[in-house]
Amino acid sequence: MPRFLPIFLFTVLSGLAATCPNPPVPGVGSGAAPDDVCIPAGFTDLTIDFFDDYSWKAFAATVKQFEHYHPLWEIFHEDGSEPGRGVNSNACSADVAPGEMVLASFSGYHDIGQTFDGSLSSPIVAQNGRYVHYLTSYNEIAYQHILKNKWYQRPNLPVVPVPRPALPMSQFPLGAEVVKSAWVDMTGFTDAQRARVYTRTAVVRDPASGKCSTTTVGLLGIHIVRKTASRPQWIWSSFEQVDLVPGTPDSPGYLLHDGTDSPMPATNPLALVPPAQQPVKPFNVVRSAKTPIHPQTVRTNAVYQRLLSGTIWRNYRLAVTQWPLAPGDQSIPVDASQAGSVFQTFPGDGATSAFSNLTMETFQQARAGQGCMNCHNRARLATDFMYSVLMHAFPAKIGLPGKY
Repeated sequence: MPRFLPIFLFTVLSGLAATCPNPPVPGVGSGAAPDDVCIPAGFTDLTIDFFDDYSWKAFAATVKQFEHYHPLWEIFHEDGSEPGRGVNSNACSADVAPGEMVLASFSGYHDIGQTFDGSLSSPIVAQNGRYVHYLTSYNEIAYQHILKNKWYQRPNLPVVPVPRPALPMSQFPLGAEVVKSAWVDMTGFTDAQRARVYTRTAVVRDPASGKCSTTTVGLLGIHIVRKTASRPQWIWSSFEQVDLVPGTPDSPGYLLHDGTDSPMPATNPLALVPPAQQPVKPFNVVRSAKTPIHPQTVRTNAVYQRLLSGTIWRNYRLAVTQWPLAPGDQSIPVDASQAGSVFQTFPGDGATSAFSNLTMETFQQARAGQGCMNCHNRARLATDFMYSVLMHAFPAKIGLPGKY
């Protein structure tokens, strides 16, 4: 891809920007995710309302289809073979069709460890003592890019030369979308709690015993990452279920908190290896008072939750949208040569608003440098921000802390 967008594309985007409403007009009627954020031409202020509006529209479209995306285990096999859904490709040897879900890993811990700087850290458990499982999935555009380049095998990954180039060695096509979701076995939660969570059946592997079973799981959190023409660094949208921690007045009971004054531990008390047998003693999770959800995001959440009234999705909220920052007219596309470091993305270094998802970056709320974009920026040049490719291509490089 050239350093600058072609003139015709810039002209098209500028024409669209000129018609973008200010403030943005909320809506969830479209069945497709928006192609891009819509920012009025000449707008130079903070664009959080426009990006949060984009995130909610992307969420409303993505939750209708993401379970049919290509899961990590379908693409990156233990033996480096071509992607496919054979029974030996998942750790439960489950014969599942597209849309059916498997939450499992051959190691027993790769699907429960939280990721940080290319390595795995300790898991978290819900108040029912069950581990939170993670699943990364790719839409068809992203999947075909991996398939075409044979990025499921490590020797085919681009080698970043020295001196380092300005652009990624290969960029995913526009419209590529990657989703990371957080799920938990709902056993033990009350009917009132379960009624407020999106649930479905899944084949789940017990991390300690290795036994697989079919059970009902609930969606606790979801990252939606989409490559757009104006933001080739992708737009990063992160959502949570509203009953995770104290703060929702009508909550029937918190999923990651016992409702007492017991504080969240300073560090995760659980070990990743070996995983403890479930039910595991839970601990309280809270959102740091130093980095609450941005007040403008809170207002946008209220608008979309009303629009989604009567659906299960009204019980979810946007925690943060991250995007690359550039000075001046915010409708002008950001050049692909710009990095995604904490100094060049919202909410920026020294952030006073949320930049972490409580289900996926639970203990990473202290420094904005531990946020999603800054972490993935380390994979920018090799695999266009996609750490999952860099970690899982065969032979996989998924280490414990300090071993990547």
